[in-house]
Amino acid sequence: MSNKTEDRSQFIEFLRVLADQTRMDIIDLLRDEKKTSLEIQKKLNKSQSTISQHLKALSNKNLIIFDKINNVKSYEIKNQNIFKLLVEIDTFVANINKEKLKDLRDLDLDVIDTLS
Repeated sequence: MSNKTEDRSQFIEFLRVLADQTRMDIIDLLRDEKKTSLEIQKKLNKSQSTISQHLKALSNKNLIIFDKINNVKSYEIKNQNIFKLLVEIDTFVANINKEKLKDLRDLDLDVIDTLS
């Protein structure tokens, strides 16, 4: 497998990890402070096994790290730059949606002109 194909595959896997509502909610919860899995579980009203599965996925992609004190893991964002990336993606998607809406409006106006 070529390096470019491997890189693309890793890129796609990274995006897949982000493409999940629960994982995005976890990232948001960890924005400003460390949290235990129990705190995350309670905030998101999800089962322990669900939260554990999502924490593992985020950890495997190096997006979060944890420390362990008295057998309790506390999770935090590894690199705060993830939030810059998420804002960029959000802005990009919002712009695409604005363009799509404009195109639909223009199409509607064309149809109205045709019917007039």
